[in-house]
Amino acid sequence: MSTKDKALGWLLSVMMIFSVSTVATIGNLPDELTMSGSGMTSLSTLLPVSVEYREEQGDSAQARLFGVVNVKKMNVRRERPANVLLAGTLFGLKLYSDGVMVVGLSDFESNGAAVNPAREAGISRGDVIHRAGGKEIRTNAEFASAVMNSRGTLSLELTDSRGEARKVSVNPVRCDDDGCLKTGMWVRDSAAGIGTLTYIDPVSGRFGGLGHGICDSDTHTIVPVSEGEIVGVQIADIRRGVRGYAGEIRGILDDDPLGVIESNTPCGTFGSYTAGIPDLKEYETAVRQEVKPGKAKILCTTEPDGSPEFYDITIDKINYSGDPAKNMIITVTDRKLLEACGGIIQGMSGSPIIQRGRFVGAVTHVFVNNPSCGYAIFAENMLRQQEK
Repeated sequence: MSTKDKALGWLLSVMMIFSVSTVATIGNLPDELTMSGSGMTSLSTLLPVSVEYREEQGDSAQARLFGVVNVKKMNVRRERPANVLLAGTLFGLKLYSDGVMVVGLSDFESNGAAVNPAREAGISRGDVIHRAGGKEIRTNAEFASAVMNSRGTLSLELTDSRGEARKVSVNPVRCDDDGCLKTGMWVRDSAAGIGTLTYIDPVSGRFGGLGHGICDSDTHTIVPVSEGEIVGVQIADIRRGVRGYAGEIRGILDDDPLGVIESNTPCGTFGSYTAGIPDLKEYETAVRQEVKPGKAKILCTTEPDGSPEFYDITIDKINYSGDPAKNMIITVTDRKLLEACGGIIQGMSGSPIIQRGRFVGAVTHVFVNNPSCGYAIFAENMLRQQEK
């Protein structure tokens, strides 16, 4: 191959890498930024992107690649998220769903044949039944009573796994084993778990925790909430995370409620803290472009006395688009936390992240094949979700 051909091949390779990097950079740009006044800010992207905003421009700003090429126009919010009190303490969550969730379908014998009336009616796992036989359904017992009193035909109003409201009719039949009317579906009316309380608003008393939604263990869909409460947790055991196994914090839930759960969303669980606002340190909330790769700390609870501690981490990568609960990739670097827990374990979801003295986000997920690493959500995403 001639020198000229080698140079051409090198140039084509560089151009291809640049093109892929450009596409990846533009695809990672956010749709919205918070800018409190005229100025310039930079984004942590693969290629350098700056955003210039002037108040006289109204509610939009221009993102430029290398400070020159216009690549995206963004919406601008002028109001910064509120300051909050950071907790980092464990809490128990008790949720009662808005209806009963279908968590499984199972055939049974009727007149010597395997049947499943629910499947025949088009019902699927993840559907949430709100009314049966014209009556509101809140518990498993209420649904079982509706089936038994149906006389073979039962009208249902439900929300399917895609979030669409539907009306269906199911025809319960008698089971050969016990003679009871059955539909062939398993339902659940509640959920419980342990997570970390992220923050409390010092003015309103509203709280945010987890940084991601509480999902049903069988359907892996977010549990729709009708009511719920948060309670304290006494640590009983800590299962250390290892490659291939996500460790966990096991605890005993207290009886006395600390607050009321009002919403369960992809960005966390939110509600009102009713037990009296505790004496916690107040932090300024950073907006997304202020979060940078580098050193940071998480505040979480792993000690039996229930007191939170700061541990060292690094923020490795910033994701402005995609899953709202996976905005950062983080790595635990603190030797004490690695030795005690192996890194991030279940129950740490919601642990606040502090960088340069500001609240920047919360832990959300662990990498099962590398427990020292995981995802985190922007603090701004949690506060904006709470506003909704």
